[in-house]
Amino acid sequence: MPAKLEDYEVLYTIGSGSYGKCKKIRRKSDGKVLVWKEMDYGKMTESEKQMLVSEVNLLRELKHKYIVRYFDRILDKSNTTIYLIMEHCEGGDLSTLISKCRRDRKYLEEAFIWNIFLQLTLALQECHRRDAGRAILHRDLKPANVFLDADHNVKLGDFGLARVLNHDHSFAKTFVGTPYYMSPEQVNYLSYNEKSDIWSLGCLLYELCALSPPFTALNQRGLSEKIREGKFRRIPSQYSDDLSEIIASMLKINDILRPSIEDLLKMPCLSSRKRESSSLELSNSLKRKEEALQAREKQVEEKEKELERKERELLKKEKMADEKLARAESLMKEMNGLKINTRIQEIKTETGAPEDVFPQFTLEESTKLKKKCPLQGKENEQTTCPSNIDDAIKMKELRDRLHKAKLRGIELRNAELTSRIKSRKLLGMR
Repeated sequence: MPAKLEDYEVLYTIGSGSYGKCKKIRRKSDGKVLVWKEMDYGKMTESEKQMLVSEVNLLRELKHKYIVRYFDRILDKSNTTIYLIMEHCEGGDLSTLISKCRRDRKYLEEAFIWNIFLQLTLALQECHRRDAGRAILHRDLKPANVFLDADHNVKLGDFGLARVLNHDHSFAKTFVGTPYYMSPEQVNYLSYNEKSDIWSLGCLLYELCALSPPFTALNQRGLSEKIREGKFRRIPSQYSDDLSEIIASMLKINDILRPSIEDLLKMPCLSSRKRESSSLELSNSLKRKEEALQAREKQVEEKEKELERKERELLKKEKMADEKLARAESLMKEMNGLKINTRIQEIKTETGAPEDVFPQFTLEESTKLKKKCPLQGKENEQTTCPSNIDDAIKMKELRDRLHKAKLRGIELRNAELTSRIKSRKLLGMR
């Protein structure tokens, strides 16, 4: 799905130039911080538009850890503006770093320069040795186009002047680039190839050491003359002869005498550092994986603790529920016993029966009474026990009536016997 301007939040403007503006942005979907180059193609000439299309195509094709990563593009036809969304480099660029060192009058560490040298060489190797014999010339290699990430690793960017050569013997003829870093063949309007980027790389490394370009002049003509002569002062004496010699080899006037990218990587001073860098990179990769694993384990432990806490809370709630249920059952039993005793008292009051006829039910007796009726609620089964408390009361009333009837019968029988005895006495007297 194509990206939209609404998918990003603009944080602030990093810089601006003839090409347009560069702004720091945040992707709303995941909060990732990126940058976009904002360019008005409506004001561009056809050649500038072609350069823009070329940069987009190159950025899409180049994927290397030391090259600024391209993410997407947004074309706003209503405003004739194109937005190139790219990786954000937190460390700034080498031009800013050199200016800071110049103000502070402090030289860069040689180890740092060797690291920049190695990473830029690997980035150019990715450009110069593409598949199918194609090579990409950067053509504008300078400190302002070399960025640093948060770990001070190189990110080569700004391929707006880059050109694709179709085979090893192709030569570009266009006069482009920044004057301080232009090769003698460019100054002389001659054809040039990858060795022109090697010259620019030598100039860049020289400036990292000396904090100024190897060739300077008051005007373009004077600068061109100095570049043609190829004379420059040695880098400050605090830097090693190895570094001085390798920079001098890249600043040979004759491009044939300059080393290629492969030649540079085979030099002992770079090859050993490449091995060290690979080992360090592997170690850092393992360390990052270990840290990620530890973070994952910590998350799992936290989730386990959270589950245990929830389980304890659940057990506590279950215990409280059981206690409430037990209290409710106890209250129900007391209520049932109270209802029975109240009903018995009402019957006593209504009938005037003696106390021993309807004894008071205790809580245990009322419970037993209910337990004696296991078939309560079942139909089509006969049982001698009452189905509920009302039935029990009715049976007690029936027993009371039978008892009274029996007593009445005994009284009548006794009265009859008395009358017979009296009758016999009267007959005997006669």
